[in-house]
Amino acid sequence: MSTHDEHARRWSKALTTDTDTAVGLYADDLVYDDHADRDHVLSTAITKAELAPRLAPFANTDRGNGAGIHRFDVFDSVPLAGAGGHAAVVIRWQWTGEALATYRGVPTDGRTLTTQGITWHQLDADGRIARETTYWNDTPILQELGLPIITPEYWVEGFDPSTLAGS
Repeated sequence: MSTHDEHARRWSKALTTDTDTAVGLYADDLVYDDHADRDHVLSTAITKAELAPRLAPFANTDRGNGAGIHRFDVFDSVPLAGAGGHAAVVIRWQWTGEALATYRGVPTDGRTLTTQGITWHQLDADGRIARETTYWNDTPILQELGLPIITPEYWVEGFDPSTLAGS
């Protein structure tokens, strides 16, 4: 197994089983930005104390508390040349959430939810995560939960943008 594959496996396992172990994968000087959060400024963690509560829900094991049971399945990891000569890794994953009361504030009605996303890690000299940026594809989940999100196929010949305007 390659170093980047080991990193991806270790990260996804710690994320969903042990918050302290997950936080330990990060450097003391960190920037964590999960683009699924509500506000970039308020949702960006720059200390381990700020990071821990953002990661904790993913390691929940109580099916009855509404926080859900989370799983991240790694599809792919790609090594990159990172800043300062240190490695970087992109991880492509699939998330599954079960027993969630809500997703982004929308009731789930007991549905098991699944989506895909990517996470980029810039590692430091010790192999710890110094920077993280994560992107979730929320659209399919929110559509499944009944939100009227339109996903037009602009590239299809004959697409008429005026069809998106309300009457």
